[in-house]
Amino acid sequence: MTPHQNIFAKPVGSYRLLHTADWHLGKLLNDQSRDEEHTQFLAWLLDVVKEREVDAIILAGDVFDSANPPQSALGRYYDFVSALFRQGNCALAVISGNHDSAAQLEAPRRALHALNVHVTGFLAENPQQRILILPDESNPRVAIAMLPFLRDRDLRVGKAGEGADEIRDQIVAGIKNRYEEAAKAAQDLTCPVIATGHLTVVGASTSDSERDIHIGGLGAVTSDSFPAAFSYVALGHLHRPQATDGAGRVRYAGSPIALSFSEAEDAKEIRILDVTDAGLDHYSIPIPIFRKLSQVRTTQAGLEKALAPFDTVIGDLRPWLEVVVEDAALEEDLVERVRSLSEGKAFDVLKVLRGKSAPIIGMTVGEATDDEAIESLLDQPVRVFEHLLGEHEQLSEEEIGSLKTAFAVLVDLDKQSEPSVSP
Repeated sequence: MTPHQNIFAKPVGSYRLLHTADWHLGKLLNDQSRDEEHTQFLAWLLDVVKEREVDAIILAGDVFDSANPPQSALGRYYDFVSALFRQGNCALAVISGNHDSAAQLEAPRRALHALNVHVTGFLAENPQQRILILPDESNPRVAIAMLPFLRDRDLRVGKAGEGADEIRDQIVAGIKNRYEEAAKAAQDLTCPVIATGHLTVVGASTSDSERDIHIGGLGAVTSDSFPAAFSYVALGHLHRPQATDGAGRVRYAGSPIALSFSEAEDAKEIRILDVTDAGLDHYSIPIPIFRKLSQVRTTQAGLEKALAPFDTVIGDLRPWLEVVVEDAALEEDLVERVRSLSEGKAFDVLKVLRGKSAPIIGMTVGEATDDEAIESLLDQPVRVFEHLLGEHEQLSEEEIGSLKTAFAVLVDLDKQSEPSVSP
């Protein structure tokens, strides 16, 4: 595929970086593989790197969709790494995200270093070791403060009896401290410094496919948490590309494909950063839509008419639809009716939902069938715990708050209990 043409030419003598994030290789959507879309995106990305003379890629976390990705996802990642190396002298700087296994990412880092790939899964204890200089220390054009997803142990020392407010303050302060340490470690450099991160910034727009990144969402920071010494902050975690500050210095690249139907109308992009003698300029390149996702909201009477326009959609990959029937009765077999109406059409319906809430195992789950609601709840232990707490009327609000925080800490520690990898 031909990359987007309407972008600026690379300035003479500049060092060009590309900011991307949240690939989520191995992702499934309603049990359907996203491999075809990821394959097309990575091929397109290689074309962009070559045609736009990119010197380095920053991949800001969530390379994979899970800590134990399928072999197909691992193969796709390493195929890209090797193709990038064979194509030319483009560096790849990778940090871990909350979905990634930091240990797995770092395991081959010595071998990857020979391919000009620099991986940070765990936060380096020495702030000086968090600074990556590109293309190398003898020719410093840009420095990257490689801060991955920061785990609880990177941010604070927990103590018994702490409340939600105290934990929140400690996490936020810990995040700020880690970035201040990195800025101080790079203060004597004469080249621009870029910071990476995989976290939530207050005020940014989210989608349904993102998880709380720290305990109950307590780790959200503001844009001014990143020292002014950083010319640009390359973030991952949120899937909608966006700036979180007025100047556009702190940015999410967003995911390259729509990872849920809530992202169906999002415009996906990568960011180009040009480091010149005058400073740093950056702008976006739109990513082509490799498979169109659409949400269809309709009534029982309008269902057939609402599906008709999608039968004419033409593209490389068949469109996927989520159909919400607002006035559907619980007893009606919606799936069978939609399947009948879509048979032989040029699209696939992956999800059929009722617009009204239906009680599932004692809980109210909006816009979900029974099976979908139960499957969703299995991946949301905090939500289940909070529901169970609500059945104990004898508990005070303070007691409920303390129990919620304690349970969220346990869930967070369980997710983050990975062994370290020796350097």
